[in-house]
Parts: sequence; structure tokens; C-alpha cells
Amino acid sequence: MDDLVHPTTSARIDLANERDFDIGNIRIRPAELAVIANDERHELQPRVMQVLVALAQARPSVVSRDKLIEQCWEGRIVGDDALNRCILALRHLAQEINPQPFAIETVARVGHRLIENGAEREAAPQTSRSGRWRLAAAALVLFLVAIAGLVFWQQRGIASESASIAVLPFRNLSSGEPYFAEGVGEEIMGQLAREPAFRVAGSASAAQFSGPADPRKIGRALNVDYILEGSVRPDADRVRINAALIQTKDGVRLWSETYDRKLDDILEVQGAIGQAVASELRRALVHSSAARVRVNGKAYALYLNARGILRSGNPESGRDAVDLLREVIRLDPTFAPAWSSLAQALMLDGSTKGDEGLVAVLPQARDAVGRSLRLDPNDPDAHAILSILLGSDGPEAIAHQLRAAALDPTSGEGLLRLGLSHQASGEWAEATAAFSRAHKLDPVWSDPVRVMLDHVAQLGDRRAAEAVINEGMTDDPMIRQFALARVARLVGDFSEGARGWSALAEGQTRWASPSKLSLQDTLFMLNLSKDRPSRPARPFVGQARVIPARIWITAPPSPAEWQKRNRSWAAELVYRDQNVIAAKLMLRAGRARELAATFDTPTGLLGVRHGQALGTCYLQSAAIVAAALRDVGRRPEADALLREADGLIRRAYARGRVPLWFEDDAAGVWALQGKRAAAVAALERALRRGSVHATRTDLLKLEDEPALLPLRGDPGFEAVRSKYEAHFARERQETARVLKIAV
Repeated sequence: MDDLVHPTTSARIDLANERDFDIGNIRIRPAELAVIANDERHELQPRVMQVLVALAQARPSVVSRDKLIEQCWEGRIVGDDALNRCILALRHLAQEINPQPFAIETVARVGHRLIENGAEREAAPQTSRSGRWRLAAAALVLFLVAIAGLVFWQQRGIASESASIAVLPFRNLSSGEPYFAEGVGEEIMGQLAREPAFRVAGSASAAQFSGPADPRKIGRALNVDYILEGSVRPDADRVRINAALIQTKDGVRLWSETYDRKLDDILEVQGAIGQAVASELRRALVHSSAARVRVNGKAYALYLNARGILRSGNPESGRDAVDLLREVIRLDPTFAPAWSSLAQALMLDGSTKGDEGLVAVLPQARDAVGRSLRLDPNDPDAHAILSILLGSDGPEAIAHQLRAAALDPTSGEGLLRLGLSHQASGEWAEATAAFSRAHKLDPVWSDPVRVMLDHVAQLGDRRAAEAVINEGMTDDPMIRQFALARVARLVGDFSEGARGWSALAEGQTRWASPSKLSLQDTLFMLNLSKDRPSRPARPFVGQARVIPARIWITAPPSPAEWQKRNRSWAAELVYRDQNVIAAKLMLRAGRARELAATFDTPTGLLGVRHGQALGTCYLQSAAIVAAALRDVGRRPEADALLREADGLIRRAYARGRVPLWFEDDAAGVWALQGKRAAAVAALERALRRGSVHATRTDLLKLEDEPALLPLRGDPGFEAVRSKYEAHFARERQETARVLKIAV
């Protein structure tokens, strides 16, 4: 097992940092909680995956139960049943795969070991006749114990499947802001959502029932069997919380309780409510043994108010959230969620300050999230925020996104994070499945729908993208119209996009401004307007290739401006999309030496760095860097980078359908490698599937792309270029007709 390190100490198994490895005929991907066998994907619970990794690292040696608990449960006191469930799950997994890749052997009173298929077990000593009788008797006793246990659990009515529940927004019974009450409910929801014993409806879906409603109606709408509702009345340093558990099939109240406590005890109250719900529904909480975090009551109240502001997503309120969270940290500097929330608030506030304002706050945000993770390494929000600050698409960023998903695997947010990590890793079919599951769990939340329709449209499936819109955006006809126009534009139907945006741009709704920008972008691209579109006022950190408005830069930046945009990791992150186009123009202007010098800095160039594995989403960047290195006489480095990119491309094609932009980027890599036929074939496929080479960081004309310069004069390339030009000409005429513009 060359790609596993055999531990010499009982180090904790950190799935986000474990490398992929093989056991026989299967591939284990710890960070993704996935086992790939016979082209099928099996997903494991985080604890089960930790046990598998621990046993695999030690194979064929026996691992004691104490060591497994130390590595997989951080040494916390857990019953034998927890480990036994994991071992049983792994045995079931192995039996589902043909041929069976491994077996888990139990060594009595010692522990367990993993035996790979084909590896021989140690020869067992011959057993005497009396010894065989003792074994038979022991087996009979175990059988009787198992039967007794089964009867016991059946009598108690313990159900093995997850209980479906919706936590409704808790009502505010004071005269102040409702954020505190809503925050109490959301914290309880978050606690239950992290438990495998529950399937919890998403917060956006539950929030639509904030007022009085028939429990049976809620059950049908959210597909849940139970609802938890409550109210909160804060009074000085005390708080009264009422909570009730209701069965949706008949509206019967199964349990209710009133808690009158000090603010300092509020976390205990939330934990008690979660335990009471689990007890009433005969479920066990896996995380119930974790030590309770103590927090200053006043600080916690301020924290919940700040979380309410962050949930609103209003950039203009970002400074208020920052001020609240700084006060929380002053009162209680060891409260980890306040630090991760401060990072989020700084980014929200910074988005109103322009590019340079955002560059200034990102290091503060990164320091805050780093402090959060030092206090609590298992905060999924902190890992997700750090992923954005690391650029979202690079290997380290993906690892943190996967860690966030693994820590919150049963929530809509966790599934969305899982999908984004698959997307960044070039696993687009898996991303589609994760986005779909996130939407089903939280059907009212717009983020999974928005991400899903962009994702599917980029895969060249317009019909599927429109189906996502028709299913997930039924309540708001304007957002539906905007989304349909956006999908049309993404697949090259400029005239239909212009039609939808034109109607919205004339109104007074919140969709008027983005519609005007998108329409202006389309008209300029089709040469129907001379007004160059301006970039949105708010930079979008961590989002790539999903925003319809292009970046319009027609001249390379000055050397001073280029250095300013690449002076730090924060500047490189904020300006990355602009830098992609700027670098292309600099290459055409003979300024490759400046690009190579930027690549040699610790920040790297366009997300590509020395000594860091290339990410699937950075093929376009890799081509630019390789072209610059060749121009300054560093051909071996350029060729090595192109070979790495070529390997990513081939692996992605082997997995199935790829996005339209991927075909374009693959063509650029292959053109620089001299694989002209493969490059032209990729461009032809992209065109046939709906691409018009018009993503956010593309130059307007195909032949101007530096990576494609080696294809000039090739008959196949010239034919593709002519088809692109003909498509733009047709769309120009059709758009002019739709909008009644004289050509």
C-alpha cells in the first residue's frame, strides 16, 4: 500500500486531509466520504469512513478498539455499540461489491483488522473436540442474546430510519428584533441536522410557515412527519423558551416544555430540547456525548442578532454585523462561531467598498476564520468560508469544502457544499446529484436552484436547465423569467435572452438592474450598442463562470497596475477574473516576461502556483502560464504544466459529460501541445453542444485567444471559426428584430 502512510501514533483521522487510496478493486476517497467500485459510488457516514481509513492504514495488523476510538472519536467515551455499527456497515459495504474487496475480522478481546481480498488469514490452530463444543455453546449464547436484544428494541419501538422533522422559526414574544428568537430555533435545527437519526427540512423551506398553520399542511408541503415549534421571551439576563413537538399526520402534540433560565444557560436549553425530541421519537443522538460549550449569555444574544443580519444577506447591514460580532468576541473571545461569523460579516461589508476595499478586509477575514478553526476544528461554516478565501477551486480549497460537507452531511447547505466540491473537482455527474438532493431537502431555498441551473446549462442541456427553473422557481414569475433568459444566453440563444431581459429591464422590480446589465452585455457583444458594459458594483468572491455579465477589458494594464493586482493573495483573488483577460492581452502585447515573473512569486499566476497540484477549473490559466513560460524560453516547465493539464482533461472526459467551457479550455491546452486535430475536435463538439465561446473570461473573438494561435490557418479551425461568426451574425439580426433596433 504505497500511497498510505502507516501511523506510528494514534493520530486522529482527519478525512479532509487523507489522500485517496485503493483496496483491491475499489477506490477510497476519504475527503468525499465515497467508495468507488465497478463505476458505482457508495457514500459512507463520516465515522464509518474514519474507521475504514484507520483499518486500511494498519492492514493487515490488528487495531485495538481503544486505538480506533482514539483515532475516530477523538478519544471520547463511546459505547461498544457505536464502533460495532461502523464495523457492521463496512461489512455490508464489502458484501455489496462483486468481487468482495475486503473483509473485517474481529479478534476477540483485542480489536479488528482489515483483510484485503486475496490476502491470506493467519493459520488458525487446530481446535480440539471439547474446544469445538465450547465454541458452539458460545455461538448459541450469542444467538440468544441477539434474539433477546431484537425483541427488546422491537418492544421499545425504536425505528432504524431517520425521523423527518421541520423546525419552524421560533416566535419572538418581546418588543425587540426577532433575530434572537429565530436564532434559537436555527441553532436547534442545526443540532438536529447534524444527527444521522434525523432528516431535517431546510431553514428556507421551514421559514415559509413562520405564522400559524395547520400541521398537516406543513407535513404535506415539507414531507415531514413531525414539526418542532416554539417561542422565546428574553428579559434582561433571563430568557423563557417554550418548545413543542407535534405530529403532522394528526396534529397531536407529543411533547412540550417551558424553560426559564439565565442567558448563560441557553446552550444547555437548546441541547435539552434536542435531547427531548430525540427521546420522544426514540432516537439516539450520536453527538450527545460531546462536551457542552459555555458561552457568555449576553455575548450569545448579540451573536444570534448578528447571525440574523448575515442570513438577510444585505451588504448595507454588513458593518452592523461586524460591530456586533466584535463585541461578542470582546465578551467571549473563545466562542468559535463568533470568529467564523466575523469572517463572513467582513466579506459582506467589504463587498460594498469596491475591489480595493475587499482586498483590505480579506486578510482580516482569513485571520478570523483561522482563529475559529483553532478553537473548533469541526465547524462546517468555518471550513466553507476558508474555502472561499482560498479561491474555491484549488486543491486546498476543495479539501476544506469537502470537510465542511462531511461535517454537515444531512443538511441542504452540506449537500450544496458537496456539489460545489464535486464541481470544482471535475466530477460533474456527482455535482448534479448533490445539487438535486440539496434542492429536494430545501425546496424553497434559491441557492441550489440557481447553482443547479447554471451547472446544467453549462453542461449543454438547455431542456434540463429549464426544467430546473420550472420546478424550482414557480412562486416568482420574474425570477423565473430572468433565469430562463440567463439559460438562453448561456447556450448561445442571445435573442431569447435579450427578449426576457428587455421586458424585465423596463419594470421597477429588483430584477430591473441585473436585467439591464445583462441586456447591455448582450447588445455590446453583438455589436448592437457602442456602450461598453460596466462591471457590477459588488465583486463576487469565490464564484466563477456562473455570472452572465462578461468582463470587458480591451487594453492590457500598465506594469504598475498589473503589479498592484497581484501584490498579495487577497489582491490576486479579487482581481483574478480581470487578470485572466489582462494576461491574454499582455501575451499578445509581448509582455510574457511580466507574467512569468508573477508566476514565480508565492502568489502565483491566475491560481497556478509552483509546487501546487493543478485544479480542474484552472485549465485556461494553465494554458496562459504555459504560453508565457514558452515565450521567455522556459519550455520544459511549460511542457510539464501542459502534461499535467492534459492528464486532468483525459480523466475528466473518461468520467462522462463535461461543461461547454471545459471543451474550449481543453482545446487551448491541446493546441499548445501541438495536438491540432484533438483541439479542433473539442471546439467542434463545444459548438455543436451550444457553446459560443462567450464565458466571463473569454476574449470576444475565438481567433484572438493566445492558446489557440497555433491553430490559425488549420482548415478545421477556420471552419469552426466561420461557424461561430455565422452564429453571431444570425443572433445579431434576430436580436435587432426582437428589440426593434435598426442594424
